[in-house]
Amino acid sequence: MPEEKKPEEKATKEEMSETPRVSEHAQKSKISDKPKAAKALAKGIKKKWYNIVSPEMFRDFVIGETFVAEPGIIVGKTLSINLMTLTNDIKKQNINLKFLVNKVENETGIANVVGYELVPSSVRRLVRRGKQRIDPSFVCHTSDNIRVRVKPLLLAAININNSVLKSLRKASIDFITSGISKTSYPDLINSLMSYGLQKELRDHLKKIYPLKICEIREMKIEREKRSEDKVKKKELRKEIKKEAKEEKEEPKEEKPNTEEKKEAKSKERKLEIEEEVAVSE
Repeated sequence: MPEEKKPEEKATKEEMSETPRVSEHAQKSKISDKPKAAKALAKGIKKKWYNIVSPEMFRDFVIGETFVAEPGIIVGKTLSINLMTLTNDIKKQNINLKFLVNKVENETGIANVVGYELVPSSVRRLVRRGKQRIDPSFVCHTSDNIRVRVKPLLLAAININNSVLKSLRKASIDFITSGISKTSYPDLINSLMSYGLQKELRDHLKKIYPLKICEIREMKIEREKRSEDKVKKKELRKEIKKEAKEEKEEPKEEKPNTEEKKEAKSKERKLEIEEEVAVSE
């Protein structure tokens, strides 16, 4: 005869099956509540499209848009735009300008030019394998006291001596620094875009050696590093080095000199001899 199942065992199985179902349902409800709360918060914050406008030299041209909640968030944003889109000149498609949003007026971000650079693909086309290139990087100041880093690119048709390369490098740095110190920052950007500075540099260096390519590869505003931060970094490094040395160095026991050892041994020997004499007597 088949054995009948006890009612107590059925009750325990039902309890076991019901208890996890309740906990799973509770967990699902908690997890599902999280995205609902996030959506409710997101619905409360309304975002808008805000325009970013170029400076007056480009006639307040709209260079971009951002989708943010507040117009104050736009300040500090950077964007890079090809010069061809601003001037409608196809010959300037190998130049990019970098803009930085400095302020907001009437819910529009006003950006200023903070960088000028050649497109990397155009630089690769200009430079050939095995050719000598001069591309120094140095810092100079404009007449309105703006710190600027300039990176020219000079290429000769054939390979030349190292002495000529050094003289070309030095002459280019001196000419650019002296020229930029007499011009304001907006005039510098205009001269770079109109290829005025590059022509003047080529004519100046022609006296030393004629160049095949004379370009300004990059120009950008460089922030000054605070001297206080440098001093603090140096002090921290010194402290770290001292702590590391102290951890490595352990207190060393002072070793007695050889003369002191000899005297101690001689005294011990004398004492031993005296003891032997006393015992024999």
